[in-house]
Amino acid sequence: MAYQPQVVSAEIVSNNPKNGLFEMVVKLKDRTSCRLTFEKDGETGSARATTINRLLKEPCPICRKDFECQCMRRFKDPISVQALQLAGTPS
Repeated sequence: MAYQPQVVSAEIVSNNPKNGLFEMVVKLKDRTSCRLTFEKDGETGSARATTINRLLKEPCPICRKDFECQCMRRFKDPISVQALQLAGTPS
């Protein structure tokens, strides 16, 4: 069965309105925590996820490694869309 991440909660942890960068900590249904870094487009104001990092609290749900891996990069877009729907973009 293919991995399908489901965001349970999303919280904005830092915001820099001068350069349009902000970070979110996201918790997934499988207890995985991730940190997403976003940048805002200067013209449209829409947010775009630039990086995702799995916080090392639980093993990776994809490869089951308990150290840093790059598996979550494949799911950056669906996770970021769900996180923005839950938490919104900072002003």
